[in-house]
Amino acid sequence: MQRLSAYARLDESEAALSQAKAQAAEGDESWEQWVAEYQRGEALILRLDLTMEVNDGADQVISTTRDGFFVENHVDAPRVERQIAELASGDFAALSADLASRGHEVRADELGELYVHVELDDNVRRRLAEGSHAQDRGRDPQ
Repeated sequence: MQRLSAYARLDESEAALSQAKAQAAEGDESWEQWVAEYQRGEALILRLDLTMEVNDGADQVISTTRDGFFVENHVDAPRVERQIAELASGDFAALSADLASRGHEVRADELGELYVHVELDDNVRRRLAEGSHAQDRGRDPQ
């Protein structure tokens, strides 16, 4: 393996929010919390473009896109990037299977040891900055 990257973009599709609301309506408390945080501007919904660059004599680039990921809307971009790296690791089993189908023998646990390079789209960065200002305005100065 040479590199695993995740590029995060806003996912403002109604499908992602509708699915979360449906899970919340079924009594899933964690989804209830995510939906409430999203509605207050404290969470974002992202689409992740994952790219694996394989350098094992048969160089290939394997890409996949996953959507509907909820993350905290936090001014500290590295904190958000850590959340995204953790979310990207949820796709390691699928990436491992895809690699195997292309002749690369890599176990999901081996992928789990890789550093995930995370890049935030400019719109995500802007929303993080806007969200932090809104949260500051909502705080009671002491």
